[in-house]
Amino acid sequence: MTKYLVIAFFLFTSVHVAFSQKLIISGTVRDVANGELLVGATVRDSLSQTGVQTNAYGFFSLEIPTHSHALKVSFVGYATLYIKDFVQHKFPLDIKLMQDNLLKEVTVKEIKNIDAPIGSLSIPMDKIKSMPALLGEVDVLKALSFTPGVSTGTEGSAGLYIRGGTPDQNLILLDEVPVYNVTHLGGFFSVFNPNSLKSVDLYKGAFPARYGGRLASVIDLTMKDGNNQKFGGEVGIGLLNQSLTLEGPIVKNKASFIVSGRVSTLGLSSLLQPKRSSGYGETRKYRFYDLNAKFNYQINKTDQIYLSVYNGFDRFTYGEWSAINGRSTETSLGNNWGNTTATFRYSKVFSQKLFARFVLLYSKYTSELANNFEDLSVDAEPVKLYRNTNAGVTDLGTKVQFDYFLSNRANLKFGLDLTRHSFSPFVTKSNYIGSQQETGKGTLPATQLDFHVDANIDLTPRLHFNPGLRYSLYQVDNRTFFNPEPRLGLNWSLPANWALKGGYAIMNQYVHLLTNNGFGFGYDAWLPSTGKVVPSRSAQLSVGVYKTFPQGGLELSLEAYTKRMKNLIDYPDGTNFSGLLADSWDDIVIKNGVGRVKGIELMLSKKAGKFNGWVSYTLSKSERKFSGINDAEWYPMKYDRRHNVAITGNYELGKKWKLSASFIYQTGHAVTLPEAAFITENSGGPRFIYDKRNNGRMPAFHRLDIGASKSLVTPHKRNAELRLGLYNAYNRNNPLYLDMKTERNQDFVPTRISIKQVSFFPILPYIGYTLKF
Repeated sequence: MTKYLVIAFFLFTSVHVAFSQKLIISGTVRDVANGELLVGATVRDSLSQTGVQTNAYGFFSLEIPTHSHALKVSFVGYATLYIKDFVQHKFPLDIKLMQDNLLKEVTVKEIKNIDAPIGSLSIPMDKIKSMPALLGEVDVLKALSFTPGVSTGTEGSAGLYIRGGTPDQNLILLDEVPVYNVTHLGGFFSVFNPNSLKSVDLYKGAFPARYGGRLASVIDLTMKDGNNQKFGGEVGIGLLNQSLTLEGPIVKNKASFIVSGRVSTLGLSSLLQPKRSSGYGETRKYRFYDLNAKFNYQINKTDQIYLSVYNGFDRFTYGEWSAINGRSTETSLGNNWGNTTATFRYSKVFSQKLFARFVLLYSKYTSELANNFEDLSVDAEPVKLYRNTNAGVTDLGTKVQFDYFLSNRANLKFGLDLTRHSFSPFVTKSNYIGSQQETGKGTLPATQLDFHVDANIDLTPRLHFNPGLRYSLYQVDNRTFFNPEPRLGLNWSLPANWALKGGYAIMNQYVHLLTNNGFGFGYDAWLPSTGKVVPSRSAQLSVGVYKTFPQGGLELSLEAYTKRMKNLIDYPDGTNFSGLLADSWDDIVIKNGVGRVKGIELMLSKKAGKFNGWVSYTLSKSERKFSGINDAEWYPMKYDRRHNVAITGNYELGKKWKLSASFIYQTGHAVTLPEAAFITENSGGPRFIYDKRNNGRMPAFHRLDIGASKSLVTPHKRNAELRLGLYNAYNRNNPLYLDMKTERNQDFVPTRISIKQVSFFPILPYIGYTLKF
């Protein structure tokens, strides 16, 4: 017995000594030049090479032996920093890295993304800004459309179709707040100003459990914190808009701000359409603006607060007027939409192993369809009629999340999200004769409560395991939905720089987007699930293999996935949500649809050297089935594109010039074509006869964009940049939509129906200028 007690005492003493030799080091990593927190920076024990990465707030926690092990801190594009005397520093550490613009080659540990979940992607903002764009308008969402599994709708559309999903199935967050409408100019580019953004992360596979509420993807955008060292900014002059960005310290090293705004140039076009004293004519007015602002204050080394605000709005009006014999009339149809978001966050380091954040959020989206008529006559009372239909959604919420670092091999993320939604579907006000003064049932509230827990576990030095669970509760109109969402990710690092990944995720979506079918400035409304239209649900399984070539700075990835969806909705042919369906939308839509998606995605990227870029290819198939559509048979989703090829490249030509090019090819999307038409001699038009949904294909879509930028120094020693380029360089007539016209003979008798492809964007040159100060 005494022998066993001695052995037990020895083991206990050995374990105690082993653990007592561990030293916990925690802190943050920043850019020394501007104080920006660096997300995903690597902190390693230089001897054992055990390491961790900083979280979304630049925080890390690492265990190392107490004897003289140095810390190695690295981040792509920054000079590596070694810290030897960290024991003498007061924790948490405040580590600052210096940018290394001469860094052309990076090590394998800096270019491979072994720890990232399958189906995730992060594109650096400098790469996004260097890509050619429509009229020189840099767009983060357009940049994502050049990556595998992501495609766009029609020419110019900013909506993304990700792994067989629709744009409303993408959860798009700006500093943790959902943004419901992400388009300017009817979809030609997005509302996100690249000058205000620090990072863009896309998740389309093994979703972390902290995200939920959509079926297809998560796009997480983070705004810059602002330079806490010196004041500066930039002015941009372009064909579509003018921009101004200002940033600087409020209290040096502790508090900073950034404000960035854009105003459209297109509003000036209304000056070219003056109304005359007599005659008739048309007017088109379009204008937009957006404003981003962020303020942060580091109270001390463990406590920091952030306040982020976004506001943007679009206004489009089409009018017809006449002025004849002292009587003037004007009819106008307008579509206005916009978003307002705000986030207040407080982050705190409770201990060397526990990090927490507390969030208050606000998001509001409004959409308005306005129809006005004015009749002014010198001999009669003026007549002014209006009919305005509004739709919108307002969110008020709070989040609490904790990051607990158990050890170098395991950490947990867990928290609660609570959101109060207020939906305002199709509220109409009118003074037209025979029309009710007000229709619609006003605000429809809903409450959502989510609990999530994520575990990141290194089972072995090469095998990484990421189990998670999200449990959601959604209450609306005396109905409560309970849904568990298990998540699972697996990363296995193999010899010779190979890696194998897998992922499984279940997602639920409690909101539905109703939008008018057709191209242009669409009027839409978000509505919650009801007893008749239950939440949509998806289950996705994905696997992938990855290879890194350290000498050439290359990465190769191949991913395959399959996804099933249920409780989808669609519209009967000819449905037009114009403001009269507020109380009956859930009776009109076709419910209980199912979807199936499968695909293979290949990507080869080069991240080092003067020449960099990527090539991607996607082979996919997305189908839907409804009992009330297509005789309950499977049919292609509208934007199912079987083949998708994208190529981007950037080349540094000397110290001043940078060249860029991008090419995209997509199979034409599905379209419903009539099988026949019934035409009579006295009919005003044909009566089309349809058989199958999405039974045809548009012509293939492909386009080449090229661009160049030159770094300049003004006479006042200010840095500037000149951008030149061509959109659609070889003038491809890509299809926008098909127009079916009835041809008639000399006696005005219908003879045949022709289908004409309508295109929009020819070859377009662009020029832009940015001045930094």
